[in-house]
Amino acid sequence: MISHAHTDHLPTSFRHNSVICSSITRDFVKVRRGKDVEICSDERVKILDAGHIAGSSMFLIKGEEDILYTGDYCTRDKHQTKAAKPHKCDVLITEATYGKPHYVFPDHDEIMSIIRDWLQDISHRGGSAVLFAYPLGKSQELAAALKDLPLAFHSNISENNLVLRKHGYDLPAKEFGEWNRSEPMIYVTSGYGKDIARVELLRKHGAKTAAFSGWALDKEFLRSSRVDEAFPVSDHCGFDELKEFVRKCSPKKVFTTHGFAKEFASHVRRELGIDAQPMVARQRTLDHFC
Repeated sequence: MISHAHTDHLPTSFRHNSVICSSITRDFVKVRRGKDVEICSDERVKILDAGHIAGSSMFLIKGEEDILYTGDYCTRDKHQTKAAKPHKCDVLITEATYGKPHYVFPDHDEIMSIIRDWLQDISHRGGSAVLFAYPLGKSQELAAALKDLPLAFHSNISENNLVLRKHGYDLPAKEFGEWNRSEPMIYVTSGYGKDIARVELLRKHGAKTAAFSGWALDKEFLRSSRVDEAFPVSDHCGFDELKEFVRKCSPKKVFTTHGFAKEFASHVRRELGIDAQPMVARQRTLDHFC
């Protein structure tokens, strides 16, 4: 079962070609791993929307105990994904990327409106901007929300947008080409690797910069990112949303993984009264925790 196409959730090797995943995830496995996989099904496994990125899934596994595995998920509606919904289960395996109390995200529509105002102000003054965003997820959310603005994309992001267009997503996919400095442009990039030189050139000629991450809630993020603005936009749940999701699933047992797994497990035990513990390295199955 592959929850979504971020590389930290994709196998590095495949023992066989049959997987349970969405068709979008299947196509990104081809793009990101160079592997053709075949979607299969299992009557014990129900696929649920995870709301994280396009094609992301949670898995409800039916058996003597019902186990819900969330992968990465988000319970806020966004422009290209619908919110993940809690489901009753006996065992819940949940991510805890932002599993500390100060990670509470603003309303998604409100923060996107603030971003739009910032960019429109730059464009109206004839300026350009560079937006740093993860190439699969936030980049497509920005593309969907800001598609009426003069957007251009790094080639990797443009490729991802074209994949999603085949699945019916209305996304611009103009790749960065020649830059006419007399015309406003908004360039969306991860900023990694060889693109650093291009970004520095744009900076040199006055382009404003912004980063988009849930970590923007940390005071040091703006300074360490060397950008003009940092916006707390995330494809994950905030702490309050994680806790409410667990409460509504009402499991007997919770396992936490990724991010602040230990801290969030402690909160679940203390505040919700549910048995919870983090999954740690080298322990690969639930049996190892019993």
